[in-house]
Amino acid sequence: MTGRSANLVVRPGAVHATHAGERPTTALAVRGDRVVAVAGPGEEEALLREWRGADTEVFDDPGLVVLPAFVDTHNHLMLAARNVFGVPVAQAEDIPGFIELIRRRAAQTPPGQWIVTGANWHELQLAERRMPTARELDRATTDHPILAMRGAHNGVLNTEGLRLAGFGPDTPDVPGGFISRDAAGHPSGWLQDAALDLALKVVPPAPPEVLADGLATASAQYAAHGIGTVRDPAVTPDQWEVYRQAEAAGRLAVRSHAMILTTPAALSDAGSVAAYLDALEAQNITPKTVQGHLRLWGLKFVLDGGVEAAALSEPYADRPDFDGELLWDRGELIEALAMCVRRGWPVGTHAFGDRAIALLLDAIREVTDKEGPIPPGMLVVEHGGLITPDRIADATALGVHITVQQALLTGLAPALVAAWGQQRTASLFPLRELIDAGAWISAGTDHPIGPLNPLHGIHAMSSRQTSAGVLGPQHAISRAEALRLYTAAGASLLGHPADTTLAPGSPADFVVYPADPLTCPVDRLLDLAPTLTSVGGRVVHHTG
Repeated sequence: MTGRSANLVVRPGAVHATHAGERPTTALAVRGDRVVAVAGPGEEEALLREWRGADTEVFDDPGLVVLPAFVDTHNHLMLAARNVFGVPVAQAEDIPGFIELIRRRAAQTPPGQWIVTGANWHELQLAERRMPTARELDRATTDHPILAMRGAHNGVLNTEGLRLAGFGPDTPDVPGGFISRDAAGHPSGWLQDAALDLALKVVPPAPPEVLADGLATASAQYAAHGIGTVRDPAVTPDQWEVYRQAEAAGRLAVRSHAMILTTPAALSDAGSVAAYLDALEAQNITPKTVQGHLRLWGLKFVLDGGVEAAALSEPYADRPDFDGELLWDRGELIEALAMCVRRGWPVGTHAFGDRAIALLLDAIREVTDKEGPIPPGMLVVEHGGLITPDRIADATALGVHITVQQALLTGLAPALVAAWGQQRTASLFPLRELIDAGAWISAGTDHPIGPLNPLHGIHAMSSRQTSAGVLGPQHAISRAEALRLYTAAGASLLGHPADTTLAPGSPADFVVYPADPLTCPVDRLLDLAPTLTSVGGRVVHHTG
């Protein structure tokens, strides 16, 4: 490419950029990593003449539609990378099949080495509709410890895994965690939240080169769904280093804003919040760290659990003596958030149940009263699933950002209905009310816990269709509103509000579809796939 020629020109039928109040865009030119020119109706030929060169790649088809690349503000890319090489138990239809997949991996693994499954499965996909037990996992192998990781909050260990993790007949219950026990009171394999955290301490991390391979594979899959940017909410310092190596090698197909997973136990081990932050900064891990497509966003706290342990104001439908778990002491949470604000460390806090959301918003209000005005986006509510009208008003008044993930309701609806009941489940993610109240929200998937495809998310946000039928149709929003939550709103949270405008000078992050996601029949969203995805002017996916 020489002179003023572009490396990429797209002339579709329409471009849905996020700059409001301006004339329609019907063609754009990319040079390097930026959009350098756009054209409106009747100006497309002039743009082609000006920017087309001998090496320019041109996509000229009036049937195509361009959208800004999706910005998924809560997406576990690192966990998806680990799933790439974990045992693919999501393929299993029953517990014997689950065990057979692990047995095959064990036959290829030296004795004594840990066997870890992919985390993208749920027991409701199994004929038995329950998790396997330690004794059942022992049928796959007794020569290897096994961790059947499920999502980010649950895991099942076999007998050898329980032994190595220190779980035995005399192990007491773990505050903020759950240990499943048999009739004799012995741990039976399933661990949750703080109990699982203890087990994870003895599971060796994946080798960096293997994890980097997983990042390359997973991020390419993301690009194939039109995703250009993710905010990854559960990364360890060691995994951050793998991220940096992968980016340096040009292996990341998407941008990632990583968050360091931070537990009360980690802060206690460090001696104080300040000492914990000192240790991160000594490793050059700071919120200002930027490397190409990679950013260090801040920290991730977890206040309650998920389907099985979200902190609710009323008891669970299937466990009338249980109302969920709070994993932080109120005073310690306020102290930690205040210290992070003083030190300039953004924090996103997982709060899924209404009791957890209320506690978190009250804590943020106290921090604001102590520290004064907090920069926008410094303290974020992750999920905000069962947020009530009064707490919507609180979040709006405080200017607190909330990341929402309709995909969780879409994929986990049967489990949620069983645990919480139909009414509470239907109240999850009241997007219509949040938008109407002027709340600051953005969309994501929580993948691999929720389905990855953002068009599926737009379908669900506009239809409230779930695997358990339509739930809460009064909370639905339009496709255009859903698209904005997945693009401009996410870019605003990440501090780059102009990144989805597709105007001259903006990053060349866009996705091209063979039909218009905003006007096609709604169910077409379930099988509509991108023709091309560009991230920073680099074509990271192309079906051609």
